[in-house]
Amino acid sequence: MQRATTCFWDGDTQRDFLEPAGALYVPASERIIPNLGRLTRLARAGAPRIRVVGTVCRHFAGDAELAPNGGPYPPHCLDGTPGQRKIDATAPVAPRWIENRAYARGELDELLGGEEVFIEKQDLDPLIGNRNTAVVLPRLLEGVDDVVIYGVVTEICIDRAVRALLGRGPSLHVVRDAIAPLDEARGRECEQRWQAAGVELITTEAVARALR
Repeated sequence: MQRATTCFWDGDTQRDFLEPAGALYVPASERIIPNLGRLTRLARAGAPRIRVVGTVCRHFAGDAELAPNGGPYPPHCLDGTPGQRKIDATAPVAPRWIENRAYARGELDELLGGEEVFIEKQDLDPLIGNRNTAVVLPRLLEGVDDVVIYGVVTEICIDRAVRALLGRGPSLHVVRDAIAPLDEARGRECEQRWQAAGVELITTEAVARALR
């Protein structure tokens, strides 16, 4: 992997998922936090800097996936709450947030110029949860040969991210010691399906060794 043609995909590394007091805490995530921090540092260390893109949940009270509205999940990552923020290990320095709203001409161009670009979403699937994803995703991948994917939850939002990224050109590498499932069996099923689709399962250490 060459730093100049690699991007990191940081999926939903937010407090409500990764901290014990979080509204939708993923117990298996405790073991991956050091690796999330290491990957974040790898992106920033050396030259050129590796671009970090990805998603964050930004929910509102009326969102369909929330239990009060008949959805499967308790309210989490609600707009403006501490749980919606990214954890310290992956906290961005100069983030650009792509909201789920219409943008005037030129606004998206400015946002896409950042080194840390996150798509806010109100659904598990980034292509559904933000009206801009279908437009910005190809642009975020311009000149990219390798996408390194990590975050939570393995069988939910990471799986949706892999599906959204498959077939777009770059090789996909999921960092298996930097993802965490809610359901271990379903997480393993996802990993097997990804491998069958040509996705590489890799470790944080292997990413560090491969970058040049």
